[in-house]
Amino acid sequence: MEGIVKQEALILQTKGIVPRLKDLYIRPTVDTKKLQGTIEAHQNGFRYTSRAGTRLDILYSNIKHAFFQPSKCEMVVIIHFHLRHPILIGKKKNSDVQVFAEVGEGMSDLHRAHYMHDRDDEIAEQMEREERIKMDALFNNFRTKVEALGHFEFDIPYRELRFDGSPFRSHCLLQPTTNCLVNLTDHPVFVITLDEVELVHFERIQFHMKNFDMIFVFKDYNHKVSMITAIPMRSLDSIKEWLNSCDIKYTEGIQSLNWPKIMKTIVDDPAGFFDTGGWSFLEPEGGSNSDPGSDSDDQSDEYNPSESELSVNGEENATSNSEEYTSQESDSESDKFTGTDESSGKDWSDLEEQARREDKARDNEAEEDRREAAQRKKRPNTSYGSSNLKKRKMNFPH
Repeated sequence: MEGIVKQEALILQTKGIVPRLKDLYIRPTVDTKKLQGTIEAHQNGFRYTSRAGTRLDILYSNIKHAFFQPSKCEMVVIIHFHLRHPILIGKKKNSDVQVFAEVGEGMSDLHRAHYMHDRDDEIAEQMEREERIKMDALFNNFRTKVEALGHFEFDIPYRELRFDGSPFRSHCLLQPTTNCLVNLTDHPVFVITLDEVELVHFERIQFHMKNFDMIFVFKDYNHKVSMITAIPMRSLDSIKEWLNSCDIKYTEGIQSLNWPKIMKTIVDDPAGFFDTGGWSFLEPEGGSNSDPGSDSDDQSDEYNPSESELSVNGEENATSNSEEYTSQESDSESDKFTGTDESSGKDWSDLEEQARREDKARDNEAEEDRREAAQRKKRPNTSYGSSNLKKRKMNFPH
């Protein structure tokens, strides 16, 4: 089958103690139904043997990454192998193989049956804690013995750097390791080797968006880009810090790009792509690609404002002119109020004489008003009373 590399024969360890783990499940399954089995570490590889007698050999030389994931906040404890070349399991090619044991509520039926009846929550929680500690210790002991053989080391996910996302159709928990970004619990599993990544680009980065997408561009441009969608916006800063610690360049934008078309353009003419700026088209305007030593005076000669900028400038000029006119008008009103007109200047004696004349005129007007009021009181108002009396008499019947 295409892509399958023929493996060497497994050399069994016949002397000494062989590192071994029992009562494990394997994924993908090697039998028609889910059965437990045992994994052993031999001279040049692992051998998994199910209870039905089915065997699967994995050579050390074909293991690209090995992971040990404890059962913390999970229902399983996992040892996972990410392979350099896929192997044939059943009739399908597989690049990922893992053995695992269930813990907690997911533990084997043999353990659950004994405590199924007459147990309260406290006993159940205590049993689950003990089961987790036991299984983690067994797996960690196996990992230590395998690493002592000197072929490779296991990578452990950093749970404190975890974030949610959708590398496939379903939402899952993604966890960085020293060399990879993985999700080993859900299937299909997700494994990205960080050394193979050239660039990470964040899409749909806007303040009103709740989620964003993350695209991994590999150094091998023939490799299809890998995308993680629906990452919560709250995880953006921590992801950037993690990428900085790994020395991986990242960019961000507000739009989703047509990556198959972009990668095809690069593959067709790599030299032309980098001659025209390379990945600079992903940089935000005025970003890190601008020359910090450029002369602003030279740029000002070539600056042509856009229509929007012109309209803004026009509004600013109109505003400044209005403010200037308002200030001039207020100055003139202030001059009127303070009486700064030269023609209105008078001596103190003239002002006293004017005040006396005005007081006398007001007194005369008040006296005339009093006299007119007294005359109105003396004059009888017969027309109003007689007319009302006639109206009242007309309204009564004879």
